[in-house]
Amino acid sequence: CAYANLNLWLSSTMNIVWKTTRTLLGIFFLLILVLVLTHALLLRPRVDLQLLAPEESFELPTSMTFFPDSTTEFVVTEKAGRVKWFTEGALQSSGIMLDLTDAVYSAGWEEGLLSLAFDPDYVNNRYAYVFYSLDNPKRSRLSRFTVNSDNIVGRSSELALLEIPKTSDSHNGGMLQFGTDGFLYVSVGDGYRGDDAQDLSDLKGSLLRLDIRNASKEAPYNIPPDNPFADNSEGIRPEILAWGFRNPWRFSIDELTGHIFVGDVGDNHQEEISRIEVGKNHGWPIVEGDQCYPPGTENCDKESTVLPIASFEHTFIRAVIGGYVYRGEDIPWLRGQYVYGDYFRGLFRLDPTEPGIQHFPQVLVYKPRIQHGEELGEVMFFSSLTEDAVGELYATSLSGAVYKLQHLSPSKELKGFFRAFGDFR
Repeated sequence: CAYANLNLWLSSTMNIVWKTTRTLLGIFFLLILVLVLTHALLLRPRVDLQLLAPEESFELPTSMTFFPDSTTEFVVTEKAGRVKWFTEGALQSSGIMLDLTDAVYSAGWEEGLLSLAFDPDYVNNRYAYVFYSLDNPKRSRLSRFTVNSDNIVGRSSELALLEIPKTSDSHNGGMLQFGTDGFLYVSVGDGYRGDDAQDLSDLKGSLLRLDIRNASKEAPYNIPPDNPFADNSEGIRPEILAWGFRNPWRFSIDELTGHIFVGDVGDNHQEEISRIEVGKNHGWPIVEGDQCYPPGTENCDKESTVLPIASFEHTFIRAVIGGYVYRGEDIPWLRGQYVYGDYFRGLFRLDPTEPGIQHFPQVLVYKPRIQHGEELGEVMFFSSLTEDAVGELYATSLSGAVYKLQHLSPSKELKGFFRAFGDFR
């Protein structure tokens, strides 16, 4: 009788254990399903990428720039030192505008021909400005070239406007853009020496503002009289508009508001987007993003710095690519949003008018796939964004292509949703 009772008890206990295990497993798998669905919803695409010049073979394109007032004709810079130009609807380039491959130092991963900007009066003076790396000794150079009527640059037309000595192959910055004021804005990285970003007698780690309208060999540029340090007697470089940056690889000037937004590539923990305050210290290396630097530092002088509008941990963004406030018409719901990239993970957006510091990126395209060539279907890596004359946005992939951001169809959004199931890593 005792044996029968024991068997009954064991059977009842095992039954309870099994039911409990089944319930717990059910809850576990339900939670997994909810998490998978949630992350797929968060990572699904919101915009489409239209491949441009699909038959062109690019070699590490670093930037894309439209001819003044154009929505169809543009140039692309390649890291090794070439500038290719494209006409409306072209399947491939119409030719090489400029070839500096014998002069540009591009052996370092962050070195090379980094950007190009056309003069606001380009239609009359045919001036184009480039920022590129040189070796022996290491330095970054800003030069002006004259483009011939056939869109070919004569090398003899080069006028070197500025050279910035450096000691490493990293953190160049290297973005050029003209403001509505007619002045040229230049981003310069810290050259892998963080302390230089706080040294106002040095141009590194700064955003510069130059008047190059009457550039000559004797006077390559002038200082705009309203630069914050234009008339200082303290040894501060008068070219500096703002400072305290690590690697301001890409920035933009919003023509509607005049705000300048900088994507500053971080060290090991934080990536940041800053809205420039003229004549102010933007923090590096006192802070990285909105956190004291180096990590673990309990107190730092944040009050002396301009904190960013967004600071992202590397869980979300690994190498920020500064972008633009969208002012186009093709994607109405995106107007007024700041669109930026991450070299590793795609394109994102944020509301630049939102108060406080934003910490969570909003996905536009997460790990988009290469659309042509031998690496078809592999994840693409972004190097730059740009806008055309009417505010439409474009992205340059270091993987070897250029794209236009467009409205996304429901079918592509659904396809992207299912692909996002396996994309979180």
